[in-house]
Amino acid sequence: MRAYEHELKEGLYPAVPTIYNRETKAIDKEINRRFAIYLRERPVDGVAVWVHTGRGLFLTKKERSFILRLWKENLPGKAIIAGVGSKRRKLNLDNINVYMDEVKSMAEEAKAEGADYLLAFPPTPLRKFVRGDDLIVRYHEELEEVGLPVILFYLYEEAGGLSYSNEILKRLFSLDHVVGIKLATLYSVTKMQDLSRFIREEFPEKILITGEDRMFGYSLIRGCQAALVGLGSVLPDLQKEMLESYFRNKPSFISLMKMVDLLAEALFTEPMEGYIERIEEALSIMKIIPENCVYDPYGPGITNADKERIHKTLKQLGVL
Repeated sequence: MRAYEHELKEGLYPAVPTIYNRETKAIDKEINRRFAIYLRERPVDGVAVWVHTGRGLFLTKKERSFILRLWKENLPGKAIIAGVGSKRRKLNLDNINVYMDEVKSMAEEAKAEGADYLLAFPPTPLRKFVRGDDLIVRYHEELEEVGLPVILFYLYEEAGGLSYSNEILKRLFSLDHVVGIKLATLYSVTKMQDLSRFIREEFPEKILITGEDRMFGYSLIRGCQAALVGLGSVLPDLQKEMLESYFRNKPSFISLMKMVDLLAEALFTEPMEGYIERIEEALSIMKIIPENCVYDPYGPGITNADKERIHKTLKQLGVL
């Protein structure tokens, strides 16, 4: 496998939401197209679909196909990263193989639809088994058969993630098809520091990708080489400028980081699952999507306080 990790370096890859219509409770195809055209005109290096922000594990096969093809068509020549996993949460020894087959089937579907990379959802249900570590490794090993490079996903447990130990990471990084890892620790700066140091020292050939919306700039300082963030859907020009300022050692980095932090603090706040609708609210305020498409059927909803803060933040950033 060629050095795919070098193709991802210094890139901005928004984890894009799937846009639903509040009235119909269904995916709004036209507004998703409008959103894709908007990002096509922005300085992004690709997108991540079917991931947590896009509610990928809740989409039907037909919906997944529409979403991936839409982004593939609108971002020609740019990287399409597809999240793969299973929404099955209750496992016993009799249905482990079914779980593995579901994940592999979604991965094969992603490849058939034109994905360039797979982002492997953490196999959280496997940790309860006596040989859970071996099953976690097997889960990632089986994805090799699909033939696409795989990005590991270290996701904080409150979001359904899994805290991989250093020993598991050593085993996973020994797999040739694993090209890197996305870090999304969210609440723990010490965990992010420890992981980034461990990966940079032990596996410098693997790409370290930030998913740390609330520690975006700082995670670059800690060694992250690219960004796969939900935040990337809102003001990607600002975030790309921050990335370039860091990698080109420009003095503007700190001031840009402060602006990106301001945006992240308005969108990624408690309850954290509400960040998807907050992203959509920002897109609505900027007239990119209509107000009736600020809707996440799986989230906690958005408050008036959220709306006021987002509006105030966009005004502070000079967008309005």
